[in-house]
Amino acid sequence: MGEKSPYDPSKPITRPLFPTRVDTIVHTEKGSVHCICPATGVQRDLAFQGFEADRDTLKYRCPAAAFGLECEGRERCHQAGGVMPGDDGRIVRISLADHDRRIFVPTPYGSPSWERGDNRRSALERINNRIDNSFGFERHFIRGLAKMQTRVGLALAVMMAMALGHVNAGRLEQMRSLVQPIPATG
Repeated sequence: MGEKSPYDPSKPITRPLFPTRVDTIVHTEKGSVHCICPATGVQRDLAFQGFEADRDTLKYRCPAAAFGLECEGRERCHQAGGVMPGDDGRIVRISLADHDRRIFVPTPYGSPSWERGDNRRSALERINNRIDNSFGFERHFIRGLAKMQTRVGLALAVMMAMALGHVNAGRLEQMRSLVQPIPATG
């Protein structure tokens, strides 16, 4: 009684990438891939090398080889993985067909291309929210695709016209605003 749990909430939970073999490669639930040095126990992020569309795999490279780091357990790591690395060090390929697609996707979480896509998605979410809530499309009684397309088109035209009006009036900070604040008097 009184033993402390080994769980540390400040550290992410890692799982073996290849659970059927003893290896030094682990991953988190967000899809980041790490190696654990068998000599020192230091955990390092593998260097992401891109998505190989022809193989449908994510390609990662040994951080010691990619970044020129010293790794005491390099040889033991290669033996554990059963690989004979070339000049580029150990290469790890993650087949998207064999792994959970909620964790491993062609654009890895946190990469610059993921950030760009997430920013685009966030902007569209704001526009969709404005159409649903401000223009009343959340609860509507419109029947027919042609009528709905016409009304949504009109709503988008109104949004663009309001933005243009704010820009022409010199109110750039209100370009995305649907309502003009009441000027302070006094």
